[in-house]
Amino acid sequence: MELSAAHLRYLLAIYEAAATQRDISSRTIAERLGVTRPSVARALGQLMERGMIVKAHYGKIYLTDRGVFVARRVQRQVECVLEHFPPVPPGTALTAGERRHAALALTAALPERAFTGEYQRLFGPDAPDEAANG
Repeated sequence: MELSAAHLRYLLAIYEAAATQRDISSRTIAERLGVTRPSVARALGQLMERGMIVKAHYGKIYLTDRGVFVARRVQRQVECVLEHFPPVPPGTALTAGERRHAALALTAALPERAFTGEYQRLFGPDAPDEAANG
């Protein structure tokens, strides 16, 4: 299963939250993305399966080294798409949020190996991940 646009949104939300706060919880992510906590729990489980986050017993969420690596690559790709965003017909101007959402969808259309392949090349597919913030 590839990383979906939703997975990328959650990963970037965690990455961006980690830049300003040490302890990130499911509630923090739910509020940031405007989604329910059960939705966050499902997405976090899938990101944990991919080795991108760890969730401590007391509920705090941390990005692994792999998660930070992938989040940075995704963020750069989204920024690149935004830089080269195609023009839209007159009278249908997009908001910044709509443009970012579309850029994330385009980025999510890339195969997961576009983000994880370099990590695996550098560290191997079975490289142990340490929590980047914990």
